[in-house]
Amino acid sequence: MSVTVGELKDLLLRFSWERRDWPREDVQREFGALVLYLMQQADRLGIDLVSAGEASIVHQAASVPTLVPAKRELDA
Repeated sequence: MSVTVGELKDLLLRFSWERRDWPREDVQREFGALVLYLMQQADRLGIDLVSAGEASIVHQAASVPTLVPAKRELDA
């Protein structure tokens, strides 16, 4: 079975809505399986997940407007 990253994101979103009534232990086991799969695929592709996560945070932060002025704007 082959799943694209976009499809995986869609599956996770659907999973979060459809499985709200599952016992916590079942959800925890399913998320554990997903994390292991993601780790295996990242390792196979030579991707450092921590660095990828940090880069994603930086990218997302740059694209979201801030409501609080930056310190340099307050000092001006």
